[in-house]
Formats: sequence, structure tokens, C-alpha cells
Amino acid sequence: MTSARWGRFFLVTALAARIAHAAAPTPLRVGTGERLLVVAPHPDDETLAAGGLIQRVLMRGGAVRVVLVTAGDGYIEAVSHETGRPRPRPAEYLAYGERRLREARLALHELGGDAIRGEHLLGFPDGGLEPLLRAHWQHTRPERSSTTGAHEPPYGEAEYLDLRYDGADLRAALVRCLREFRPTTVALPDPLDRHPDHRASGLFTLLAVNEWLRTKPQPPAPRLSGPLAELAAGLGRAAATLNNRPTTARPARDAATA
Repeated sequence: MTSARWGRFFLVTALAARIAHAAAPTPLRVGTGERLLVVAPHPDDETLAAGGLIQRVLMRGGAVRVVLVTAGDGYIEAVSHETGRPRPRPAEYLAYGERRLREARLALHELGGDAIRGEHLLGFPDGGLEPLLRAHWQHTRPERSSTTGAHEPPYGEAEYLDLRYDGADLRAALVRCLREFRPTTVALPDPLDRHPDHRASGLFTLLAVNEWLRTKPQPPAPRLSGPLAELAAGLGRAAATLNNRPTTARPARDAATA
């Protein structure tokens, strides 16, 4: 996508987001047998932002899948404090990421026991998601993590091991998660969040949902749960305009907040 088209895409997204923020939130109705996909930028975001929703879905006989976009291995101040080094080594950042993944597993077990399908790690660079939207979209120009030094997921437990640190691969990974799990509800970060990783994760999720809904046969459109759920209706049309082709995406059934 050209820089001009990206600019138009973000403009439409921002305008729709402001409209959504101005609207009064609608309580989320959780039906029986829901399939909830939670997209978390870092380990612990799934618990802090969607823990209550996860429990509600499970209590009504639903299924939950949690996708961790990063391992949270880019927290420079925390790793520096623990190691006593002003410039920790890449291996120390990776060890910190492994620790956060263990903590996420324990938290999810407390939330739902064995009912949650575990965490599904994508392993993209913590603190480096927003550049994937512009400077590192192409597969030929992967980003290198400023903390781990990796240009692809460095964790053996990563869900997909054929990825590189580029925007196209992150969108494709999220599309694969959607196709495999076929959620009825997607809990995503706010694309206007002040944290750049949260903001980028929200945008990548919206891009992935739009791409997934273009497949044939067209899957049922999931509800989007989060501050910008109402953005879904206009996003497919905006993306279609930018790509100069019609869309088959349907709007979300209703607005919802986690």
C-alpha cells in the first residue's frame, strides 16, 4: 500500500474512531456457545482488559483463544533493574519474555482452568509494532528488535515459525488465527490507545478481520468488543475504497465494550 493510501486509511480510521468514542457504550451481551478471540499486545493485557469477559464466555459454555502479539520482552527498565545492567544483553530480554509468558499461562489457568485454549504467541517485537505499519510492511524489509536483536519470532513455542517482523506477516498471522478459530466475538485493543503497541495491535486486528471477511465462502462477521467496536461498520468500506475494489464485509452486529 502506498504512503498516500495509508494516510487516507488512517484518516478514515481516526474519524470513525472519534465518532465511536462519542457514542454511549452498549453493554455486551454474551450468548451461549460464544467463541471469543482475545488479541493482547503483551502478556497480562488479556487479563487486565478482558479477564471478566473471558470468564463470562466460559460460564455460558463458550470457547476462548488468547493471541499474544508480543512476549513483552522489550521492557527495558524492568530488565535493566533485574539484571543491574544499563544495557542488558539480548538473551536477558528473551529470558524476561519467557518469564512473562509463564505468568500469562498461570493467569489464564486461574481465569478458566483447562477451558481456555492456552495462549497463542505470535512473538512480534515488543515496542516495535507501530513501525510495521509503515517502514517495515514488506516481507523484504523486516524490522529488527531493538532489545532481542531478532528479526523473526525467537521463541520455539511461537504459534507460527514461518514469520518475519513485517506488517504483512503480522496481518497474515492474525488472519490465520481468525480462520482457524472462527470467532463470534473479537476483543481488541483501542486503535487510539496512547501506547503505540496497543494502538498498532488494534489496527492490525481490524485489518485482519477485514481481510478474513473477504474469503470465500464468506464467514459470519464477528462482533468486535472494545472501545471502538462501532468502527467495524465503516472500516470495511474504507479499506475497500483504498484498495479500489468492492468489499463483502458485513458490519458488526452491535457495539460492545469489554
